[in-house]
Amino acid sequence: MIPTRGRARSAAAAFTLLLASCSRPAPPPPEFSEARAWTHLTAQVGFGPRYPGDKGSRRQLLWLVDELKFRADTVIQQQFTAPGEGGRPVKLTNVLARFRPELQDRILLVAHRDTRRRADGSPEPLDRRFPTPGANVNASGVAVLVEMAQLLKEQPAPVGVDILFADGDDFRDEADFAGTRHFLAQMPGYRPRYAVVVQGVGDKLAEFPRDSLSVATAAEATARMWDAAKAADADSVFVQRTAPPMRNAGRVLAAAGIPTVVVADREYGPDNARWHAIADKPEFLSRETLGLVGRVLATAVFGEQPAAGEN
Repeated sequence: MIPTRGRARSAAAAFTLLLASCSRPAPPPPEFSEARAWTHLTAQVGFGPRYPGDKGSRRQLLWLVDELKFRADTVIQQQFTAPGEGGRPVKLTNVLARFRPELQDRILLVAHRDTRRRADGSPEPLDRRFPTPGANVNASGVAVLVEMAQLLKEQPAPVGVDILFADGDDFRDEADFAGTRHFLAQMPGYRPRYAVVVQGVGDKLAEFPRDSLSVATAAEATARMWDAAKAADADSVFVQRTAPPMRNAGRVLAAAGIPTVVVADREYGPDNARWHAIADKPEFLSRETLGLVGRVLATAVFGEQPAAGEN
């Protein structure tokens, strides 16, 4: 029999060891490859416009599933329909990659994979008849998250991670973020720690302000993301100013009760002339910007503390 004082000392020692193990810094994340991210971006642009129902979207879907199936633990295709031009139904497909799906404690990363059928942001009215190439909006966001999938394969994160490539989120106003809404409908009760929406993250002159809706509804997660930017030496582009909320999936996720951080550039080209425009091409983008955003995401995700009893 262990004396009472001995038991107390043993318990105190065990508690000290537990505290020490909990306070150990997380191992550094794998190196985010801006070169591979750039290859992911240019591959998508090479498929052509990727608006729902077009052959470019189908090519991108095959490529995306192929890229993810040997990286993720689980890859799910969510097929659905949404109203297109003239109200005609169009087939869409979300792609969901899951890492450590057995864990309850999770983070959600989101990028829309579709592009605009009409380049309605082009300054020249005649150009608005044509589809946008979608290099920055949003091949850049997809590229960063595909490379994040590679990092999650190389080194499991402390928490579960879901990566959603949403279809139809930029599909004009007829569908109104159809992909993210369908995802939520298919995942009743889904409540990750927080979500990160990644959109337009490749501009050579990018700046990422804090989204005011993110600050209001996900203050802690937003602060951690900007702290991660400082740790990743990316605080020159993750600026401290706050900007009005963007019209993107962040609003839908926040309305569903999911704290959501929006990482998105607000000014693409002079007077924003390349946003949803035919000039949205790789020549105006930078692999270095992709690398900065990727390193920030990796620093934040791999720096999470696991839930008690889950690691």
